[in-house]
Amino acid sequence: MIRFETGATSAEALRKVIHDTGFTTEAVDPSKLAIKPGKSSTWAAPLPESGPAFFREQFLAARKQGKPIIVDFWATWCGPCVQLKKVTFGDDAVKELLAQCEVIFVDVDEYEKLGSVYGVSAVPDVFLIDRNGQVLDRLQNFEPPKEFAVRLKAFLDADGTDSADEGT
Repeated sequence: MIRFETGATSAEALRKVIHDTGFTTEAVDPSKLAIKPGKSSTWAAPLPESGPAFFREQFLAARKQGKPIIVDFWATWCGPCVQLKKVTFGDDAVKELLAQCEVIFVDVDEYEKLGSVYGVSAVPDVFLIDRNGQVLDRLQNFEPPKEFAVRLKAFLDADGTDSADEGT
């Protein structure tokens, strides 16, 4: 993994580091991306008409109840996915925060088309969707429980969900 500070590192410097490690890069036109990931921009989470019934039911139930939604695209063969599900989502502090959300697990091998609708190209890929259906954050790797709890708390605060008072 290569980490860098946005704005402090030029695209050319980042490209050089990537090439020096033996990888190649490809320029992507941001306007052609299916989604606009990251905290700096939000986009409406799609609810495809032809989506799996369980997904539509959970998504619509959350919207009706005014609950934020966590969509976790994962696969059984993906080590970081399984670790995220067992270790991070299994953590007591994280479970307490997740109880305020509708959590939807989507196996990308079984529901590949739904993954495509969301622009999933690798797993894990976790979308944090506010009660208005806007994606506020996206996690595309394993994150330990403490870090994910901080991320989730910030998401719930941004959504207006009172994380100190479960069920609101």
